[in-house]
Amino acid sequence: MEDNKKIADATALDKIVNYDTYIPNMNNDQLIAIVNSLENFDEVATTLTELSIRDKDKAIPFCSKILEENLGDEFLQAVAFNLLYEGDHEKAMEIVNKNVLSAPAALLGAIMDNLSTDSLQPFGQSLSSGVLTSIIDRYLELSDADKKRIHENYEWFQESYEDKLV
Repeated sequence: MEDNKKIADATALDKIVNYDTYIPNMNNDQLIAIVNSLENFDEVATTLTELSIRDKDKAIPFCSKILEENLGDEFLQAVAFNLLYEGDHEKAMEIVNKNVLSAPAALLGAIMDNLSTDSLQPFGQSLSSGVLTSIIDRYLELSDADKKRIHENYEWFQESYEDKLV
């Protein structure tokens, strides 16, 4: 009986540590169950990414929910934003407009990176100076430690939109 508990504990630990090896073998319903559980944020991020690869339309509502309801940690939110932005620019920008003033550093870095990537595209060119300035304002409100973590994102963002951030 003691051996069975040790095996169960070892299996559970292996699942926690090696989730990236079993997630690709799961069906979509199993992936959705993991995302809904929100138990291990790293596992959820990996699962959400896998779901997005398989069926972007199924992943988008989960990404939106994570961002709109401020679920998970800042790193899960950053992954959710990256996936949402890739699948639905407009929905992603709705979330930016609603939440940029309270965005944690990792999420703010993801926002800056995605917008910087599109700065020369019609979508990026259509962004208002007000939206771009609100992103800069949020960055300036971060703690020094958080600013340091995403400083490269900030620099790229500033360079990408220098003509609109005068």
